[in-house]
Amino acid sequence: MAMTETKIVKRSGAFRPAHRAVSPQPAQQADADADSNAAKPQYADPPGERLTYSVAEAAFITGLSRDLLYDQMRAGNLAYLKVGRRRLITRQNLEAFLASPAS
Repeated sequence: MAMTETKIVKRSGAFRPAHRAVSPQPAQQADADADSNAAKPQYADPPGERLTYSVAEAAFITGLSRDLLYDQMRAGNLAYLKVGRRRLITRQNLEAFLASPAS
């Protein structure tokens, strides 16, 4: 069943409602597409060419969780730069952390 959407349109000095049929499925599909895209981060730069990564980007690249990376930074096992409120992990620090033996 198609729903109708009412939009007030001004025509020749008088306001009249303009009706048009709206299908609920495309809106639901757009919401589902937006939700699935929100779960997958989209990064413009290729991962190997960046000098620094945000914690979310480093988690995405390594397959580790953000919480684990924050815990390792707090414990001093993963070095990072703090720029304003952001924590940036350099490629060298990330490689050194991944190469170090697990403790």
